[in-house]
Amino acid sequence: MANRYDRQSDIVKSADLTLPIHLIGAGGIGSWTALLLAKMGCSNIIVYDDDIVEDHNVASQFFKEEQLGRLKIDALYDNVLEQTGTEIEKVENIVEEEYIDKGLVVIAMDSMAERIRLGNLYKDKPIHIIDGRMGGLSFEIYNCKADKYLETTVDPIDVDHEPCTAKAICFTPAVISGMMANHVRHYANNTDGIEGEVIYCFNSQTLLKKRY
Repeated sequence: MANRYDRQSDIVKSADLTLPIHLIGAGGIGSWTALLLAKMGCSNIIVYDDDIVEDHNVASQFFKEEQLGRLKIDALYDNVLEQTGTEIEKVENIVEEEYIDKGLVVIAMDSMAERIRLGNLYKDKPIHIIDGRMGGLSFEIYNCKADKYLETTVDPIDVDHEPCTAKAICFTPAVISGMMANHVRHYANNTDGIEGEVIYCFNSQTLLKKRY
């Protein structure tokens, strides 16, 4: 255990990863992000979700077939503990996210309306936001202070929705979660200039936008 993070110590030190990380959503993006943050050495991960594991989640999310019907936060707690030895904090009453008043918030939901709600809740608070958004074969990451976050949102009626059979495939959440963990690393390292946005398309294998 003492040597677990030695090979990354020149990239990020586990001692710098004790900050509270509020992860809102335990689905496609959130479940894999929780795993990677724990593997990276983050020791204070609080996950907010009130959904249950369904059959279609098993193909693209960090859940097992035998966990069908369980609360995602309970199943995720077990899976992260099994893989890393790290205990995440579980919050089923997602109203509690309204009381976050500082620190790092990682948003991993699939609702623009909910993003707008959180943006309005946090806009006057000293909060930093890393937000992952995913389509079937594309993803976006927005990284900014809470007072700028609403500028990244759009009217929910303008959001394009993928057909049910093209909403998720395993490698899209795997890649975006890795990139989001890297954004957390930058935040923990107090790296200047990391704020901005990334948009990537798997079909064209093109970075459509990277702005820092």
